[in-house]
Amino acid sequence: MDTPAFLRPICFVLGILAILAGGLGMAASFLYLASSRMADITAGTSGFVAGSILIASGLLSLTMLATRPARAESKEPYYSEIG
Repeated sequence: MDTPAFLRPICFVLGILAILAGGLGMAASFLYLASSRMADITAGTSGFVAGSILIASGLLSLTMLATRPARAESKEPYYSEIG
């Protein structure tokens, strides 16, 4: 699915913010992983998993933006219709 040209910068910024939030969340979860209490370790692992999901989704969205053309930029479709 192609995105309109005006949505590409918004999606780019949101992808970057997702990567930054995931990285900061993973860094903050290391504080809890160093604890000796099991409840803190569980909280740290949950934050680490959530941060990795945010980083992966941000990278996926940026990859899709980089590899697919915008609808307003190209006139012809990049797929062939069978018919």
